[in-house]
Amino acid sequence: MTDPTGGPFGPSETEWLLDLMAVPSVSPFEGGKAELTRDAQRVFLDGALARGFTEVLHAGPPAAFLTGADVPAPVRAAVLADPEGFLAAQPSAVVRMGRPAAPEHRLIVNFHVDTVGPHIDPRIADGVLYGRGAVDDKGPGIAAAAGIAAAFAAEPWLAGTIEAQLASVPGEEGGAMGTYGTRWLVDSGLTGRLMLFAEPTGGRVMDACTAAMTPRIRVAGSDSTDDHPAGGHNATVALGFLADFLVRRLGPRAQELGAKLCVAGLRTGDAHNRVYGTGELLMNIAYQDRRQAVLLERELEDLLRQARAEFAAAHAGSALTERLVADWDEVIRFDWLKRGLPVLDNRDQKMEALLGAAGFPRHDGLADGSAFTCDAIWAGGPGRYVAVCGPGGLDTHGAHTPGEFLELAELARYARQIKDLVVRFGTHIATQEAER
Repeated sequence: MTDPTGGPFGPSETEWLLDLMAVPSVSPFEGGKAELTRDAQRVFLDGALARGFTEVLHAGPPAAFLTGADVPAPVRAAVLADPEGFLAAQPSAVVRMGRPAAPEHRLIVNFHVDTVGPHIDPRIADGVLYGRGAVDDKGPGIAAAAGIAAAFAAEPWLAGTIEAQLASVPGEEGGAMGTYGTRWLVDSGLTGRLMLFAEPTGGRVMDACTAAMTPRIRVAGSDSTDDHPAGGHNATVALGFLADFLVRRLGPRAQELGAKLCVAGLRTGDAHNRVYGTGELLMNIAYQDRRQAVLLERELEDLLRQARAEFAAAHAGSALTERLVADWDEVIRFDWLKRGLPVLDNRDQKMEALLGAAGFPRHDGLADGSAFTCDAIWAGGPGRYVAVCGPGGLDTHGAHTPGEFLELAELARYARQIKDLVVRFGTHIATQEAER
């Protein structure tokens, strides 16, 4: 099935998208091979250039860009291990239509080419596209490319009035938080008057994004066997207790502040006949503003100090955990995989009106809790409006699940709306210039 109206998202764009989705560009922080992101960007660039786009940039940042404390720890570690190889395998690709223009005359659509794991090959059945990246985020990106190209083909005057850029970035998934994709592009000056992030929002504009911090709790103790279970520091017991303790104690506080606490992975081991003395517990805390983040950072660290006493009281007299109680301060470790990230919260009456006229109504995601974290957090700043808006939904279309999908009709509609938006943006800029 293709666009029944003969619109911009036709058979050629469908094939381009299928080729892009066939590349298993799973984030290296989700178990993927880093170089496959580079392969996916090549498919994107070849398709874009064939449709009349001009290459603006195809590169990654220097290693020195990724040394700050606000860069997630796994990213810093990957760069440190192989500075040239890792970043060469994770380039951003930016293309444009129209004349090179100052940021105030520029519209940018941004999407990410990396996916979560595992890879799922694409297929189409009964007008529905299935596979990894269908809704998050390759499908929306290619539909946006179709819409931009159609706008400039239909309205040649746009080329002398505005610049429309399409940015395909890596490093959005896997906790990388856009630090070596979107953040670097913004820092390099690739910003616009209107910056649209093609994430799945059900076609609604969200101009506020949460950020997230990730605490990690580890046990670095000694193993033992099932014949001597009291001889080890039982990491499974310790981390299980801490997961429950923090849900009970920090969970209500996060909810009270308007933040979201997720107790995520707990890893020790999977054999039945040993005590695991090492392991780790990961958490994720999404926050709406820096005040929330600071308060929850402090409260988490305070609660972890209190946890020792509660665990000792609960396990008094237990031979199985006696060693763990005695050595708690030596074997329980805590650090942050990421924190200190900014949030997005911006408004712009004129740009909101343009988006609304193109069929993208504004929605207050902070008010109803639907706002989510994405790499748009880096794009906010004076003179620009940053909006997150794309087809499908994270929860309704199986994003990050084996059943990820998106209707081709939704992609076709998004392409038409992007075409309309580009024309309206060009008209707005032309009118503004004529009035000066």
